[in-house]
Amino acid sequence: ATLAARSQSDARKDGWHKLKILLTMNLPYFPIYGGANKINRTIAEGLARRGHAVEVVVPALGVPSRLTHAGLLDELASAGIAVTPHDKHDTFILEGVTVHAVREPTQLRTSLVEHVERFEPDRVLLSSEDPSHNLLDALVKVCPERIVYLIHTVSFLPFGPQAFFPSRSRAKLLERIPAVVSISNYVARYIKQWGGLDSTVIYWPAYGSPPFPDLSQFDGGFVTMVNPCAIKGISIFAALARALPEVEFAVVLTWGAVEEDRRTLERLPNVRLLEPSRDIENILAQTRVLLMPSLWEESFGLTAVEAMLRGIPVLASDIGGLPEAKLGTDFLLPVRPIERFGERLNENMLPLPVVPEQNIQAWNDALRLLLSERKFYERQSAAARDAALRFVSSLSLDPLEHLLSDTTTPRQADDERRASAPSEITDEQSSPRGAGERQDAPNGGLDDLTPEQQSLLMLLLREKAAKQADAQPELAHEGIRPVPRQGSAPLSFAQQRLWFLDQFEPESAVY
Repeated sequence: ATLAARSQSDARKDGWHKLKILLTMNLPYFPIYGGANKINRTIAEGLARRGHAVEVVVPALGVPSRLTHAGLLDELASAGIAVTPHDKHDTFILEGVTVHAVREPTQLRTSLVEHVERFEPDRVLLSSEDPSHNLLDALVKVCPERIVYLIHTVSFLPFGPQAFFPSRSRAKLLERIPAVVSISNYVARYIKQWGGLDSTVIYWPAYGSPPFPDLSQFDGGFVTMVNPCAIKGISIFAALARALPEVEFAVVLTWGAVEEDRRTLERLPNVRLLEPSRDIENILAQTRVLLMPSLWEESFGLTAVEAMLRGIPVLASDIGGLPEAKLGTDFLLPVRPIERFGERLNENMLPLPVVPEQNIQAWNDALRLLLSERKFYERQSAAARDAALRFVSSLSLDPLEHLLSDTTTPRQADDERRASAPSEITDEQSSPRGAGERQDAPNGGLDDLTPEQQSLLMLLLREKAAKQADAQPELAHEGIRPVPRQGSAPLSFAQQRLWFLDQFEPESAVY
């Protein structure tokens, strides 16, 4: 409480006033799954410590999730966090932030709108990890002037060569956002080139508080990779493990890994599978060298900085935002990046990438050099640690607080816009999922379907065409005829539509 009061006092002295801030994302708030929700927690809890009123609306579980709802409640209880259940969500307070964890994913949009109306935030922070852009669509309808869009991952944007699910109509939604924040200069260049969007670059202070221990160890520890999967370069990791059978490797399976990845790793006798940890130091304390052989263009690479802070050399791909994360240190290595994704989705509901063949020679040479030359390893370790310490010491939430505390009053602008604008809400738009998210879409909304949804639609159309081709033309004018009652009857068009919707959103409560 003393810290919060002092932070609030400092904010007033600097000309900032206390704000009501709502954060939303399509990721759970607790536990941490990856870099994006780690950053978002840093933002929310940092702003709360500075005296701002911060609330969060998120799904209780990820999709897919390694936890059940009961398991989540157990983890919260083990962390000493009290939970208050409500009709649609559970509420808990973590580091001064009030979190509303929505139990049913289909209720997230509705819950978000309800919390905007109840909490009346001055600003709404929206994270980019929302491939359907359903949350963005909802916020554009109720509070467009208050949105601050936080871009952590370019692949979830609806435009550009890295987009998992490109969509022209969703891209138009982004044009209505008044403030965009990019995690790196790479992201800022990407969204300017492919989306025509300007943004503010903020490197987030998401690394904890010093001192950071020096965990470098030439004589022991694993060659470690976090989140081994196709897009992160598991093919390079596996090839190195086969080429260096005398070296002990380790992996930490997180959000991107699928069952096939696990089977590949389990077949390698010199690879150990480590359990994910809430504290990255538990992993880095067992690590000699960190590998980041990503084949997609990562937006930055927090794990690289986290390892370098602790004196662990990092071998990383020379693409995307990883060169920024390496902070001018050695070992940016070549890869053949993924250039396209297929139409099928994997078990994590992400498009399957088309992975090019890789040449691991440069990776093999660099790793052998680090593992065999003590003085060289120590020099690389010291250079990495020095660069990371200087970088992290320069980071602050001040740039974001300046942006949020701008002299404009976006909430009043929203109220005035709604008061002066004619009603635009149709029966379709007021449906539980906000069906209006497909409005104005080219080609009658087909542009907004993901590859999996388009595949299901094509399957349905092919089946329909086949049935029509098999029909007997001479019966077309004979009127309605009785059919046998054994077996399944043909579906009506309305039933086919409901079946189709259920295929890409199973067990939805919408209907």
